Amino acid sequence: MENSTSIKSVAYPYGFVLAIYSILALVLIYVFNVAQDNWVIGVINTLVSIAIFVLAIKKFKQNNNGFLSLKEALKVGLAVAVISGVITAIYSYIHYSFVYPEYSEMMYDQAVLQMAEQNMPESQQNQALEMTKMFTSPWFFATMALVGSLFFGFIISLITGLILKRENPAHQ
Repeated sequence: MENSTSIKSVAYPYGFVLAIYSILALVLIYVFNVAQDNWVIGVINTLVSIAIFVLAIKKFKQNNNGFLSLKEALKVGLAVAVISGVITAIYSYIHYSFVYPEYSEMMYDQAVLQMAEQNMPESQQNQALEMTKMFTSPWFFATMALVGSLFFGFIISLITGLILKRENPAHQ
């Protein structure tokens, strides 16, 4: 008997939920002017994200008659990560380009101040500022949203898959 459970049927809804949560968190951080490196916000976002990945993998296992291979767990988790990552990356680009473009400028200005405090030679400073421009662009933030989602999704799916795996004896 082949696996009748579709990864898409689980990945799309959970990927959309994670994307909506991620976008909502970004908007609320902006609206309430909370520092983006606030550790409490980071912990909450991490726990919610982990919960969504775990729930997606558990749902797949439930729909698959209680069976789950590590490969399936990784596929489900990465599919959720791709869906949420792409949507979140698109919104991140829009957010940092049009809604909150000052954020990139603030990050750039902060880097300039740090270089000035370190008495960095001008030639090094010019090179560092070129790199800083790239790392504070909306494209970079969007790319990191996608890459971060994939990396985080892989790690959580791997751990969850190792914990929840239950091989179907018919496939061995």
